[in-house]
Amino acid sequence: MKSINILDYAVVGAYFLFMLGIGFYFRRVNKGAKEYFAGGSMIPWWVSGMTLYMANFSAWTFTGAAGFAYGTGLFAILYFGTWSISYFVGAQLTAAKWRRTRSISPVEYTYTRFNVATQQFLGWVMSANYVLAAGVQLAATCELLAPVMRLNIMMVILVTGVVILLYTFMGGLWAVSITDVVQGVILLSITFIVMPLSLNLVGGIKPLLNALPSFSMHHLYNGLNYDGNWLVGIFVIMSLGTAAGQAQRFYSVKSEKDAKRVGRLAGFLFLTVPFVFGVPPLVARVIWPNLSQIPFFQPYIGHNPQDLVFVGLCLKLLPNGLIGVFLAAMLAATMSTLSTVYNLVSSILARDVYQGLINTSASDLQLLKVGRWSSVSIGIVVIGLALLFEHSKLGIFNMMQVFFTLLNIPVVLPIACGLLLRKASRWAAIAVIVWGLIIGLTARYALGWTMGYQIYAQASLTFVLFLVSGWLGRQYVKNRSAIIASAVVFTGLCFYLALATAAHPLSGPLVIITALAIAALGVSLVIFAKLFSSETEAQKKVLEEFFKKLDTPVDVAREVFGAGKKQISTFPLVGGTTIVMGLLMSLIFFTGVPANEQPILGIMVAIMIVFGVLMWYFGKKSEIRNGTSTAESEGK
Repeated sequence: MKSINILDYAVVGAYFLFMLGIGFYFRRVNKGAKEYFAGGSMIPWWVSGMTLYMANFSAWTFTGAAGFAYGTGLFAILYFGTWSISYFVGAQLTAAKWRRTRSISPVEYTYTRFNVATQQFLGWVMSANYVLAAGVQLAATCELLAPVMRLNIMMVILVTGVVILLYTFMGGLWAVSITDVVQGVILLSITFIVMPLSLNLVGGIKPLLNALPSFSMHHLYNGLNYDGNWLVGIFVIMSLGTAAGQAQRFYSVKSEKDAKRVGRLAGFLFLTVPFVFGVPPLVARVIWPNLSQIPFFQPYIGHNPQDLVFVGLCLKLLPNGLIGVFLAAMLAATMSTLSTVYNLVSSILARDVYQGLINTSASDLQLLKVGRWSSVSIGIVVIGLALLFEHSKLGIFNMMQVFFTLLNIPVVLPIACGLLLRKASRWAAIAVIVWGLIIGLTARYALGWTMGYQIYAQASLTFVLFLVSGWLGRQYVKNRSAIIASAVVFTGLCFYLALATAAHPLSGPLVIITALAIAALGVSLVIFAKLFSSETEAQKKVLEEFFKKLDTPVDVAREVFGAGKKQISTFPLVGGTTIVMGLLMSLIFFTGVPANEQPILGIMVAIMIVFGVLMWYFGKKSEIRNGTSTAESEGK
């Protein structure tokens, strides 16, 4: 395997400068909070779709997910396959509705749909969820880059974290979206080169399948169980997550039609994941069945060496210079995810916490200032968490799954269902969050259930609670004693089922913890039923007005372009940036690239330049067409 050299360092350094340049360029676009957090609802749908695709990748995809694929074989291909389907389903559920909320924060609408307590509670829980996940992703990046680049891990964390923070701070959602497109081009280009080169090592798809262990639906990976129930649970979470957690990508485009296009494009792009991210680790399992015998992996034995199989293949297959591009691709993926988190969470802190609690009359300019400095605070917290998580023995993939499966159902289910179910109580979201956290923690850590069964319990019980919340409120008024009796029966039944289904014999302390948790569910059922019954006619009127807005299509001409705004052309910028990056990459030919590696470099350069030229060409055509349309509309 090759070692990285000065050329690779130069490529990574140039990439950092490009990202900062884009952030600085879009600094002038942000005149207020709506532009900073929602792009003024003028982000082109294809840009938002690419951003939605890129926001799901980080160095974790190249490390933790690659290690999981190495360890579980073809089972991981099924896992990667759920991504595309869940994005198609989730986007169809709520994409258009999100655009009709006219939001600039994913929990902003909860103030009207539910109440201010829900807005605050959900804002903090959602922020904690995203920030914890971002810490894991930054840790994954540093775990990989620091040893490969022979750099101090703290320096890698600080430099990477600060660069992401700076271009997000300066450019807002526009910078996040445009850098995501450029990063997506780099990511797809390099991975589409690595995949066929990897297959060539084993003679193609058929020899690879013949050499792999037989398919199994049950795996124990780093101490955690993965099976078909986990796959179904992941599909449920990702579908709801697309419908709720990815709201920013839907309300930042011009129209409802564009919002649906965003989801379809992301779903289509996710069809590539099983191939470009799944195949190389499977090849690594065949050519390196025992990582302890390979010098590159020996320093990492005992610290999840399988997490480095993707980078090992790249060091084996790619010429110097393109190794730097690969490292830049991993940085691109991580930067995309973290910059999205910084912008998303800062929108929650500015709009839902600051304006919701501290300064209800905050101006648009004040929200912009608070949002920018919130990004700085979030970036510092994420850097600190990365330093903490980097030392975890769970492994990057398992850490990600623990946070993902535990926290996502309580967050995304009420947000998605709040748009879809009109008769649910205005207090239903808080009830779901409380129940979801109690059920998840109890099932996972007291009863020892696998992640799949944990998700089933969280999703089913919280969904039923949300669905019947309005009915429970009405019954509480009619017959309070019946609600109390039902809560007692529910508590007893749940305790019996918990003891019967525990994955291991429960010790005395675990029995007490389980009993207290289930008792909390029973008591909270009565408390929430009382809250469900407390809605006034005025509050119901507010709710009716909210759904009236949700039933009102977006008038693009009036709501988006009515203030004299014009569409910002992004094709030429992205195309020109990609062409420049491709031309700079071609300079690697002058560094003495071996003849057998020159075609690989040539393909990469050609992909970048051809893509850039096409973007530039269609961008100019789009500018002419939009200019004509604007002139005609102004003439009318």
